[in-house]
Amino acid sequence: MIKIQKKPEVSTFDKLVRKPGYNFLKKVSNPNTKEWTTHNYWSRISSELYRSYSGICAYTGMWFPLSNNDVSVDHFLPKKYYPRLAYEWDNYRLTTIKINRNKGIHNIVDPFEIEDGWFVLEIPTCLIKAADFLTQSQKQLITNTISILKLNSDDNMVQERLNIIEEYIHGHIDFDFLKRKYPFIAQELIRQNMVDNIGDFFKTRTEQIYC
Repeated sequence: MIKIQKKPEVSTFDKLVRKPGYNFLKKVSNPNTKEWTTHNYWSRISSELYRSYSGICAYTGMWFPLSNNDVSVDHFLPKKYYPRLAYEWDNYRLTTIKINRNKGIHNIVDPFEIEDGWFVLEIPTCLIKAADFLTQSQKQLITNTISILKLNSDDNMVQERLNIIEEYIHGHIDFDFLKRKYPFIAQELIRQNMVDNIGDFFKTRTEQIYC
């Protein structure tokens, strides 16, 4: 996860989401799951949210395609506990369906409020951990976030990070592409001074592990 800069509300949001949403809440102040599902006006702007954040998942710092119907609008503060924020742009975080399900209504760190470098990518394992310089409470919250989102326990997510790094090592993508599409990985390569020598380091560490 990296720090995400909050994007301005799209021009159609008030008409398509906020107004009908607030009209609904005037009638039903504490909606149940079925009522939320039938009044999910936020889905009307899911494509706009995706474009506003360039397809980068707020919780992984990884790009995902719009075409696979995996776009999910996460309510950072759960609508179950904060119904008045269910139809507010600033409470939305772009993510995938799987990550949104993992998060659920759990308390995790907010990508709008963290600082770059709080989440560290280990090379070559591609596992994520909390930075050493953080306070104990910050480390605990980040460790809990990693666990809740299954950033390390989901083998597919770990493998995806590994695949992207290998694509970069083999020259199939350049660093500008990496920065645009996979900013968390790019940021970590910069921080760890591995932009130009990641291939050598990756090979050396892998040999040390398996020899």
